[in-house]
Amino acid sequence: MYKVYIFLAVYLLICSFWLTSKAFANILNELKNNSEGDAFGGKEVLRDSSSWCCSVDRNLVVPNTKPTDSVRLLSHFHSSHIHHSHLPLTPPNASTKSSIVHLMSQTSTQSDGPPSEVGALKRRLALLEAQNAELRKLPMEEKSVRLHLEGRVIRRLICLTERVEDLIAEFDRRVTLGIELDDDATVNDLEDDRRYRSYKKLATWCPSVRRLVHSVVEDSELSCIYSKLNKGAADDTTRLKVIIASWLMQDTPPPNPVIHGQSKMGRGFNNDATGRLICPVDYDWSDPVIQQGIRDYHPDYRVMAHSWPAFLYRDERYDPLNPTDGLFKGKLLLKTFKYIFTSPTSAELDDQEQTSPAMLSTQGPPKQRRTDGEHRTRCDVAGLLNMKSVQPRSIAYAAVQLRFALSSTGSWRIVDDEFNHQEFYDNIVDFLELAATSDAVKEVEDLLLWWNRKVFGHKHVSVYRPQRTEQLSVARCSSRR
Repeated sequence: MYKVYIFLAVYLLICSFWLTSKAFANILNELKNNSEGDAFGGKEVLRDSSSWCCSVDRNLVVPNTKPTDSVRLLSHFHSSHIHHSHLPLTPPNASTKSSIVHLMSQTSTQSDGPPSEVGALKRRLALLEAQNAELRKLPMEEKSVRLHLEGRVIRRLICLTERVEDLIAEFDRRVTLGIELDDDATVNDLEDDRRYRSYKKLATWCPSVRRLVHSVVEDSELSCIYSKLNKGAADDTTRLKVIIASWLMQDTPPPNPVIHGQSKMGRGFNNDATGRLICPVDYDWSDPVIQQGIRDYHPDYRVMAHSWPAFLYRDERYDPLNPTDGLFKGKLLLKTFKYIFTSPTSAELDDQEQTSPAMLSTQGPPKQRRTDGEHRTRCDVAGLLNMKSVQPRSIAYAAVQLRFALSSTGSWRIVDDEFNHQEFYDNIVDFLELAATSDAVKEVEDLLLWWNRKVFGHKHVSVYRPQRTEQLSVARCSSRR
């Protein structure tokens, strides 16, 4: 009996040894195969810890792609071969590798581009991969700060209420449908056109968005980026509610009833001072019948965004025969703009310059202006946003903020009774950005020059009014040679 047990034990030991040897042999063969095929059949592979990119072989040229546009190269590769806008930033598995080899071999057989063009494409692919790797290495805190700073631009320089993802979605829609991206005069819906114009401003003022739309980002990271950008909007509303009440109470005689800084009660059409400023210029606020009609919501005196409020005009004076005379040159509008974008002190400078000698004798001399040799230690909002010229949308933003501060509405809302702040904003932007004739373009250029001289003075002149050097003496002399 013991011999049987010994025989079975020896038999099991031999079988175990044989199975173990076979398993080791399979592992060694697998390792050997992996080491031989690690180059994807001769194709080079660029890897890093967070993303991957397969390079092209010698004959690869993406059809209809210019070597000077590496961003469009990647977009073409993603849209033509991968058919997905957001790929996971993880190393490829075996099935992914085989798919890429197949796609690259197909593209390679169709390629007939010169070697110099292929080399340029390779270098640009490698450059984009390096840039992506550098971005991924940035500390999370640094990314968050940068996105928060760029988010402060959105409401002030880009759009009033749209979300970042909605603007990018409009860009993606146009790319998908093949709509010409450089053509604003399309047959699209008016709201779509406005949204796309806002997207172009977003891409101009937010470098992170420019990189985002041409990169491969995980959905979770994309949502985080959108959230940080949308939350970056600054709260100018609260500060302006207080300071504008202070400005109005400095008038002579002061408003009656008194306007309190922390309360919106006693503003709007319930107060003669604020009512005069937000009254549509199509109505005569000095007429008591019209005042009462506005307060009673009479249908003949509706207050809507189809009429400009009086504070937009210089001295609140509107000429029906020349409706653009003095438009967007209101004193309070300029002060509000300076308060938001430069500094509270700069908002008071115009008042100090216009102070009469009689007022100086009672109020004393104004504060001395800072000289060119002095430098502020803190950067103003325009500097933080890298805004070196007055933008049309910044004027629209200041106008919306001023209109809301003068109203009696306690909390921010898009529609105040019948007055739609979004329509008001769009009307200003359209007037300043969509001039239809050469005379209208010249009128807007002169208006923006006035704004820039008032806000920035002699600073950034080359930015907001660059010289036309082709008409100057050096160019004229060169053209005669």
